[in-house]
Amino acid sequence: MARVRNQDARRGQLVAAAIQVIADRGLGAVRAKDIAEVAGISPRLVAYYYPEIDDLIDEVYRSAVDRYYWQRLEAITKLDSPRDRLANLIDSGLPAGEGDMLSRALYEFSVNAGREPSHGTLMTLLFEREVSLYAAVLEAGQASGDFTLTESVLAVAQNFVALEDAFGMYINGGNSSLDTGAAAALLRSYARSATGADL
Repeated sequence: MARVRNQDARRGQLVAAAIQVIADRGLGAVRAKDIAEVAGISPRLVAYYYPEIDDLIDEVYRSAVDRYYWQRLEAITKLDSPRDRLANLIDSGLPAGEGDMLSRALYEFSVNAGREPSHGTLMTLLFEREVSLYAAVLEAGQASGDFTLTESVLAVAQNFVALEDAFGMYINGGNSSLDTGAAAALLRSYARSATGADL
């Protein structure tokens, strides 16, 4: 990797390396030595920036929250139509494909949650944030008459997040029967059933 000249860029480099290690080997296999190897630096430099590996793992989680909550929130606030907002949420909640390292790393948090309660707490918080995105869009669509919900706002919002997580698991697992496009189409099908709106 190229020489990194400032601390923010170096931290970003280490987070990217940690994402790759977690995606490839799982959370239990994260060591400074492995991150250093992927980043092309010495293990001592990893320890300089992150004396505790758990702090680096927390940065990986924050990267996932940024992508799956904050960036999505910012994107939907720029759209006027509840239908456009819902379509945007559907498209942005799925992995980009098998090579989506951040998505794969995030699923490792879920897998590890049964062994590490703190990871279960983090995944619960992310789930609730993603549900809040869908709930806000569904409420707005219901109020505007764009959506006629077949269940409560909370139930539909939770189903959307659960479905995108389930489809993401299959995409990340290399399931040849399902890709991102097919998963998005299935989510749109659910949207038609749950909201009465054709996206």
